[in-house]
Amino acid sequence: MIQLELRQNTNWWTSLRSILLALLITAAFSVAVLFVMSDRPADAIWQMLSFPWQGRRMEVQFGLVLQQSAYLAVIALGLSVGYRANIWNIGAEGQFAFGSIGAYAAYLLMGSPDSGWAFPALLLAGIIGGCLWAMIPAFLRVTCNTNELLTSLMLVYVASHLLTYLCIGPLKGDPKAGQAETYPIAESVQASKLISGTELHTGLLVLFVAFIILAAILLFTLLGYRLKVAQHTPRAERFAGFSPNNTVWLSFAISGAMAGLAGAVYLTAETGKLIQAENYLENFGFAAIIIAFLGRLHPVGILLAALMISYVNVGASYIQASLQVDDSVAELIEVVALFAFLGCAVLDQYTVKFKRTTTRKVA
Repeated sequence: MIQLELRQNTNWWTSLRSILLALLITAAFSVAVLFVMSDRPADAIWQMLSFPWQGRRMEVQFGLVLQQSAYLAVIALGLSVGYRANIWNIGAEGQFAFGSIGAYAAYLLMGSPDSGWAFPALLLAGIIGGCLWAMIPAFLRVTCNTNELLTSLMLVYVASHLLTYLCIGPLKGDPKAGQAETYPIAESVQASKLISGTELHTGLLVLFVAFIILAAILLFTLLGYRLKVAQHTPRAERFAGFSPNNTVWLSFAISGAMAGLAGAVYLTAETGKLIQAENYLENFGFAAIIIAFLGRLHPVGILLAALMISYVNVGASYIQASLQVDDSVAELIEVVALFAFLGCAVLDQYTVKFKRTTTRKVA
């Protein structure tokens, strides 16, 4: 019989050891997959590791990595707020979509302004949109005791279908476009480039500031302590005077707001318009769930995990174009990394014991 016994003495070395082991497992699996999927596995491995120095300019490649990691880190940190308190919001993809919808709706309601002052207003509208959409599963959890895993996930598909409906229906733009999309917002309202020729823009600075503020709140304020208490000793949350229902509301509000902010930045900086869901949503919300757990729900870990996964994703896209290797290998590596990190985290906290089961003889 296999039993898990809680380790009495854990320190930074045991945590570091488990992280290094998970990285080693992920790297070994990645190499094995590329050997199977590529006719030139050595080239594929080398190009995936060194793609920033190949083909396009290095600042362009690193810009793509930073761009993707910014969205992932912000959404993942928002999700970690609830996960710390055992509240499971897995609908960030829908909240991301509603952040974009809210930002575009605000642009129309303001009369399609052609001035940069509207940019922060659109970001605020995105935050509100994502937050309001996240309040639905929170309301159902608090009032009806429904499972927030199911409700938040189902609302992702509602949001994606609504996004597509708006693009093919009331907000439909140029009918000659090759896809269903809205008319673009004015260029003066869109995020401006930080470095010419790269994907770096002012929206990434907004996401970075939001990440730093929320990380500081989680690490150094009563809210962070409250969530830690709710995670490890839920009963103590009541004794400490914290309301579990208020924790649900707060967790969904913060995670929805962060996903909505990312959606608003994506609209104003990447596309400039709403597009049908299959061509607009990049699965940032779902990938952020993996990022949150890879980072052990800690802001520093989440940031490092977002950078690692973004590097893999951009590298996979690069070798897909140069060597015709299916870029879905990146998604496979993400899943393996998640299981490796979670498995090693369990071994970090617990010792595996093998015990014999004895059967009593009946006289």
